[in-house]
Amino acid sequence: RVTLDASPIDLEKSSSQVLNLSECVSFTRDCEKALSGGKGALTALHAELLGRLGEYTSIECDTALLSLKVKALVMDLIHNMDVVDQLLAANTASTNDWQWRKQLRYYTSGGGHVTMRMVTAEFDYTYEYQGNAAKLVHTPLTDKCYLTLTQAMFMGYGGNPYGPAGTGKTESVKALGGAFGRQVLVFNCDEGIDSKSMGRIFVGLVKCGAWGCFDEFNRLLPDQLSEISQQIQIIQAAIKAKQPTVELMGATTQVDCNAGIFVTLNPAGKGYGGRSKLPDNLKALFRTVAMMVPDYAMIGEVLLLSSGYLEARPLARKIVQTYKLCSEQLSQQDHYDYGMRAVMAVLRAAGNLKRAFVEEDENVLMLRSILDVNLPKFLSHDVPLFEGITSDLFPGVELPKADYDLLKECCGLYCAKANLQLTDNFFVKITQLYEMIIVRHGLMIVGYSYGAKTSMYRT
Repeated sequence: RVTLDASPIDLEKSSSQVLNLSECVSFTRDCEKALSGGKGALTALHAELLGRLGEYTSIECDTALLSLKVKALVMDLIHNMDVVDQLLAANTASTNDWQWRKQLRYYTSGGGHVTMRMVTAEFDYTYEYQGNAAKLVHTPLTDKCYLTLTQAMFMGYGGNPYGPAGTGKTESVKALGGAFGRQVLVFNCDEGIDSKSMGRIFVGLVKCGAWGCFDEFNRLLPDQLSEISQQIQIIQAAIKAKQPTVELMGATTQVDCNAGIFVTLNPAGKGYGGRSKLPDNLKALFRTVAMMVPDYAMIGEVLLLSSGYLEARPLARKIVQTYKLCSEQLSQQDHYDYGMRAVMAVLRAAGNLKRAFVEEDENVLMLRSILDVNLPKFLSHDVPLFEGITSDLFPGVELPKADYDLLKECCGLYCAKANLQLTDNFFVKITQLYEMIIVRHGLMIVGYSYGAKTSMYRT
């Protein structure tokens, strides 16, 4: 139950899901009230949200859990401020105007039950526990994806975000599921999955009312897709007609109408091996939304703001400019990546540094993050070019020397036992590996034979 008239919610005691849901309901109520009051009321609402943003960003987060909660609230507030800006720019004067109706809106009934509306579509919030997961940054591309997927579900179809890797297809489906209070299960498709395996997954989704997101759906074998499309068609027809049961895999299965099926595709052809084009009868079951190029600068700015950076906008632009210049000036290597995943690695590193060194110059922290994440992967002839790019973007910024004396001492003891020499270059690579482990979940050490790869990670 969402209660709006209670005393202020305790950030420590409430889960992130409750905090965000109450914030969404409050914003919808306040915004509709402001719309009836005219442009002045919307401007006042924007100022109120800005003041609340200042309060949240000034909170000292002693624990990682509290930091996650505050980050999620800050990101929702920034999105709400952006919505108010859009309403002001479009001179919106009524709750029936398109600019307001196209937003994802939250309402409560008399019993405290929450429903969501988007254009003509209406859904029940299902209160599936989401944990304190990190939030997705709202961009115009995210809004377009949400609008397409909600209208598809309302009409009884599935959703199909389409585009190259790293553009947020799967994350957008997961984030929308979180906004609906649904459990979202992600399945990575490959040639080994047949129609029977998919059928068993479908039965589970339909029974428990969860969403299934099938990643890289076009990697399935073409001869399996026809039978799978038949199963999806039966499920969608049952959900659309609100049938209590459906016949699947030779057995009668109960239907929870909150279930949903989504597929994500990479382009078939160049650069993506093993992908096939979907047959037309399968395409007709999903509404497609193209997701090509995310707004890196906007995503970076919001995430930096939520991490406590005051100069978020210029620093986010510097990250984007760094990768743009690297892609133009550095050599082409298979392991070089300048996409969204690389940007996110820098932002994660920047957030960690900000928490550790709150009073440090933000330009120093950002330069340190960019160097820590990128320098280890560049070949020797690209390093001077990369250092030239960073010195141009961060003129006059000098990094304090990292204190690795204890690490060097321990590495020296290990090298003596292993009959190795701890040369300067070898130790630099060890420190780069250490720094990379801090910001990455997994990594790959690349190099020629006898390049000391194994000795480095063992040391």
